[in-house]
Amino acid sequence: MTFRLLLDEMYPAALAQDLRMDHDHDVVAVVESEELRGCDDPFLLRFATEQGRCLVTENVCDFAVLARRGSHAGLLLVHGRRWSRRPAAVPKLGAALHEAIKTGQVPGPDEVRWLT
Repeated sequence: MTFRLLLDEMYPAALAQDLRMDHDHDVVAVVESEELRGCDDPFLLRFATEQGRCLVTENVCDFAVLARRGSHAGLLLVHGRRWSRRPAAVPKLGAALHEAIKTGQVPGPDEVRWLT
């Protein structure tokens, strides 16, 4: 099964680029798209759903509420203290996302999971 991810705006483009180039995963970062940068959360979740992409985010408070209100393509929540997005820690986060994709731990439609 192929998993498609959309990385929320807090994640660097390099994370998506590494997952695409090193592992051939279908991953897009919000910061790579002028259309998506600065969009509000409901728009972003709708966009991800229309594109069939699981949204990866640390913004648990807002997106957990939105996910309960309607259908979505999946929501992968990331604990910011465990998975830092500092430049030196991005490879570790990338490895965890790669592992989630490889082992089928990416949430599907209307599912919400934590990155482990």
